[in-house]
Amino acid sequence: LPMPNEKNDAELDSPPSKKKRLGFFQTYDTEYLKVGFIICPGSKESSPRPQCVICGEILSSENMKPANLSHHLKTKHSELENKPVDFFEQKSLEMECQNSSLKKCLLVEKSLVKASYLIAFQTAASKKPFSIAEELIKPYLVEMCSEVLGSSAGDKMKTIPLSNVTIQHRIDELSADIEDQLIQKVRESKWFALQIDESSEISNITLLLCYIRFIDYDCRDVKEELLFCIEMPTQITGFEIFELINKYIDSKSLNWKHCVGLCTDGAASMTGRYSGLKAKIQEVAMNTAAFTHCFIHRERLVAEKLSPCLHKILLQSAQILSFIKSNALNSRMLTILCEEMGSEHVSLPLHAEVRWISRGRMLKRLFELRHEIEIFLSQKHSDLAKYFHDEEWVGKLAYLSDIFSLINELNLSLQGTLTTFFNLCNKIDVFKRKLKMWLKRTQENDYDMFPSFSEFSNSSGLNMTDITRIIFEHLEGLSQVFSDCFPPEQDLRSGNLWIIHPFMNHQNNNLTDFEEEKLTELSSDLGLQALFKSVSVTQFWINAKTSYPELHERAMKFLLPFSTVYLCDAAFSALTESKQKNLLGSGPALRLAVTSLIPRIEKLVKEKE
Repeated sequence: LPMPNEKNDAELDSPPSKKKRLGFFQTYDTEYLKVGFIICPGSKESSPRPQCVICGEILSSENMKPANLSHHLKTKHSELENKPVDFFEQKSLEMECQNSSLKKCLLVEKSLVKASYLIAFQTAASKKPFSIAEELIKPYLVEMCSEVLGSSAGDKMKTIPLSNVTIQHRIDELSADIEDQLIQKVRESKWFALQIDESSEISNITLLLCYIRFIDYDCRDVKEELLFCIEMPTQITGFEIFELINKYIDSKSLNWKHCVGLCTDGAASMTGRYSGLKAKIQEVAMNTAAFTHCFIHRERLVAEKLSPCLHKILLQSAQILSFIKSNALNSRMLTILCEEMGSEHVSLPLHAEVRWISRGRMLKRLFELRHEIEIFLSQKHSDLAKYFHDEEWVGKLAYLSDIFSLINELNLSLQGTLTTFFNLCNKIDVFKRKLKMWLKRTQENDYDMFPSFSEFSNSSGLNMTDITRIIFEHLEGLSQVFSDCFPPEQDLRSGNLWIIHPFMNHQNNNLTDFEEEKLTELSSDLGLQALFKSVSVTQFWINAKTSYPELHERAMKFLLPFSTVYLCDAAFSALTESKQKNLLGSGPALRLAVTSLIPRIEKLVKEKE
């Protein structure tokens, strides 16, 4: 019997199996260049592949044999069979140069494509027309590079693809990448809240905008991003709006059960009890989505409540403004008059009913320029001049300018990103308390809180009895309307103050016994106490997820919902200001204009290769 490590003669004489032959490869010999073959660039050292320097054909590693290589030369390049080795060396060098040039071209092409993506992104982010890239940016790039770096650099700039169509395609791709990143982050967040608004102010196009708020665990904070922008028919019901939104949510594999909040402007199509958007979303979300009527819109409704006599002053003020601003000559003449009189202001601001916040600015400027406007209207023989001869009318104008300025301050404080129900309720409460304080002061004939009215009343012989009654009634009405629009029973802070003050003892917490115990543990955590002082409330609860997941989830469900539709209004304003049709009708361009996410340009360029 043979020993364990020995092989019998039959085994030694038999040819190697196919499996064994596949594991055996010839190495390259420089002699192979005589028959026109080199090693293919990029092939593995363990299994080099021969490449013909004449036709560039690459053979398999198994063909790395003199006979096979010679056969290729004889059958395909028989006329070169007797050429000296120098000839093949020259061909080898030529092939190497061609490969090198190709690599350089690919690198140049890659940089040009990346440049076009960068310019497309900045074009959309700056809300500029797409044609600006080819009509303005490219010519200046060519001129600058030619001047600073030489004509060859300028020629290279000419090859950057920046046509209107190319920029449109780049913007679509960049926006799709941002959307992919966003959807992935929302899925990782699990819980999310929506802010929805529609507008038909822009070029007769009705747009539906939806923002989403979610937890970004990568940066350990809450983020707000544009979810979509959809063009809609002018007449559309709440159910049809829901169908549009639901179609998008389903297409992105998001779950309505994870929606914890919905904020709208309170329009009937949004808030209908049975067929409105609110009802349909709460139905599919299993009532987990808390509905919020935008704080800013509610505050606007409060501000519009005026007594007949004060509303009349407002209309007459708008009449005066319209008389001056509707005529370019009148506007210029008033400016000249104000300059000659050394006035602090020389013009009146524009006012539109839809931009109601401009009322405060308009009334304030009208009061400040009352003497100049009175002279101007008298010179024009306008009946409107009579209003400025009436001290009671001017006194009411002064009060309106003051109260609208104060309401505007409140309105501006409610605006902004990442606002929560807690901090906006605090601001509304402060204004309610101020109204009560102003009522008390008015009864005492103290008007220091209304500087314009106080100044005018002190410098005129105005009888204060009637106007004091009007002011008191207006403040009293404002206080009542604020209470009606922001009722105490809708205050979600009750029982949930532990979210913003987790280290304080609260008498009433809407928590289970288990959650109460966890909150007690958390309140004794010195590390989290130190963290709470240095980060926002949302960041604190995101960081507390690992140790206190139940409290984290409970808190985030209250902190995620939007309290205003400020982001939608800001996006609509951006569209109005741009006045560019290609942006107005382009959801991708709008997404790039408002996003905080960074597109993965390197990834997009690589996909082009």
